[in-house]
Amino acid sequence: MLDRIFYIVSILLLIFCLIVPTVTALAYYGYFASDQYESETRFTVRSSTPALGKDQLGKATGIPSAKIVQDTQIAIDFINSHEMLEVLAERNIDLHEIFGKETIDWWARLPEDASSDDLLDYWEDMVSASVSPSSGIVTIYVRAFTAEDSAMLAREILSASEYAVNRVNDRIWKDVISTSNTNLENAKQQLLRARNALASARNRDGVLTVEGSSAIVTNLISTMETERLNLQHRYDAQLSVVSADAPQMLVLKREIDSKEQQIRELKSQLAGDAEGGRNLADVSEELSQLQLAQSLAEKQFASSLQTLEQIQFISRQQLLYLESFLDPRVPDEAMYPKRILWIAVIFAASLILWGSLLGILHIVRNQISN
Repeated sequence: MLDRIFYIVSILLLIFCLIVPTVTALAYYGYFASDQYESETRFTVRSSTPALGKDQLGKATGIPSAKIVQDTQIAIDFINSHEMLEVLAERNIDLHEIFGKETIDWWARLPEDASSDDLLDYWEDMVSASVSPSSGIVTIYVRAFTAEDSAMLAREILSASEYAVNRVNDRIWKDVISTSNTNLENAKQQLLRARNALASARNRDGVLTVEGSSAIVTNLISTMETERLNLQHRYDAQLSVVSADAPQMLVLKREIDSKEQQIRELKSQLAGDAEGGRNLADVSEELSQLQLAQSLAEKQFASSLQTLEQIQFISRQQLLYLESFLDPRVPDEAMYPKRILWIAVIFAASLILWGSLLGILHIVRNQISN
C-alpha cells in the first residue's frame, strides 16, 4: 500500500510539476502568445539659454551641469507617471485600445476593467527608461503589439517629455515674471512719489528751477546796483555845492537808502538770513535732494522695466529641448516574447522543482520504511 501511494504521488508530481508547466509553456509561447514589437529612442536634454551652460565643473569633468541633470531626471520620472498617461489621453491616444485589443492574447493584454493604477503598472512593464550618468543620454524602450504602435508611442513619449520639462520651467518663469511685475509696480509708485514731492516743493516756493530764479534775482541786483551808483554819484556831485540838509539832497539820500535796502533784500533771497522766508540756497538744497531722489527712482524704474521685458522675452522661448539622435523607427520584426528562452526557462524550472520534490519524496519514503 505504501509503495502504491508513493508511486501515485510520483506520477502526480511528474504530471503537475513537469509535464503540465512544460506543455502549457509550449502551448502558450508556441501558439497563443502575441508578438510584441519594441521601438528604441535615445535623447539628451539641451538648453537654448547660454547661461545654463556656464558650468565650469561640467566643462572640466565632462559631467552634465546640475540643471541639465535635474531636468533629465524630471523627464525620466515623468515617463513612468500618471501625468504621462494623462498627457497621452489629452492627445487622444487610447492606451486601452492599443494594449487591450481582442486580438492580443488574454495573458498579455490590458484588462478592460483596469484602474488607473493598474494601467500605470502595465505601462511600466511596457516602457522602460534609463540614463547614462556620465553622458546624460536617456534610452527609452517601448513595447507594443504592432510595430506602428510601438514607434508612435515612442514619438509621443519624446514630445510629452519635452512638454513636461518645459512646463516645470514655465512655473518658475511665471513666479519670476510675477516678482518682476511687483518690482516694476513698486518702482513706478516710488517714481510717482518722487515727482509729486518735487512738484509740491516747486509750487510751494514758487521756483521752477533754482538756476532760473537765481539768474533773475542776480539781474535785479545788478540793475539796482547800477541805479544806486548813479544816485550816489549825483549825491556826491551836488554835495560840494549844496548843503546836505537841502530838500533835494534829502530826497536823493532817501532814494539811495531805498535802493540799498532793496539790494539787501534781493541778496537775502539768494543766500543768508531771509526775512520771513527761505532763500534760494535753502530751496536749492531741498530741490537738489528731491531731484536726486527722482533721478534714482527713474533709473530704478527703467531697470525694472528692462528686466521685465527681458524675462518676458526669454519666457516666451522654449528653453529646453529633447534632442533625439536615435529617432524611433518602426521595428521590422517582433522582439518579444522570447519564446524559446521562456520555454527553456520554464522547462528547467519545472525539472528542478520536479526533481527536488521527487528527491524529498524518496527521503520521506526511506525514513518511513526504516
